Amino acid sequence: MAKSMDKVPQADGTYKWEMVEITQQYLAERAAKEEALANGTPFPGTAVKAEAKPKTTRRKKSTKVEESTNS
Repeated sequence: MAKSMDKVPQADGTYKWEMVEITQQYLAERAAKEEALANGTPFPGTAVKAEAKPKTTRRKKSTKVEESTNS
């Protein structure tokens, strides 16, 4: 079948032009993605990523500080 240029919604809220085969299944998937994009929910069929823990900084080894005792 012939393919057509279509503006395909991406998960990050942008659109990308792609060559796609326009079928009933494609139109149903696109409608679901458009609805998810409007609602701010994850796209259907995509895995939801767990929130990444913030990276902690490693502590540097402490160095011994000698105080002078000039009394």
